[in-house]
Amino acid sequence: MLDIFRNKLLGHKISSTKKESGIEHNNDLPFEESTSVGVLFYIKDLEQLKSTLNESRIIEKILPKTVKNLEIIFITEEKRIDFDVPFEYKIIPLSKINWNKKNVESHLQLFVKKKFDYLFTFTYGISKILDQLAYQSHSTCRIALGEHQDVSAYEMKLSYDQLSFTERIRESIDILKKMHK
Repeated sequence: MLDIFRNKLLGHKISSTKKESGIEHNNDLPFEESTSVGVLFYIKDLEQLKSTLNESRIIEKILPKTVKNLEIIFITEEKRIDFDVPFEYKIIPLSKINWNKKNVESHLQLFVKKKFDYLFTFTYGISKILDQLAYQSHSTCRIALGEHQDVSAYEMKLSYDQLSFTERIRESIDILKKMHK
């Protein structure tokens, strides 16, 4: 059974503005008209990372044709990745993240500053880091696909009976397509 939290009924407009940055977040843009999508994962262990990397290949196939900019980043607690990763994906070990804002900006900091039309985040467990990054995001509409993600950092939080990332992303895109019809 699919639950939609925090006033996320189909067709209901959600809008908020971060006072400190002036960034406006909303779900006004019909998904079929979006041109940029970001996907941010927090995957702890190596087996889940391999599995989710494999599942995430579906993303490009199910996005609208209007999406010309797709960026995917995996944050992991694994320090070494000893398998092939598709070149368009970035995998960032948690130990390599530089939280010092005075240094040159990392891939992750640049990703968070991009104004994607939609940002999807996914984790299998609790990840305060992922919630913090979503909260800082300049994306217009932020969607949490993980079970334990903090609703205050997102415009939409979808909770599912399904366990796999593939089922969750498919279901969320179906809902987004129905929202503006």
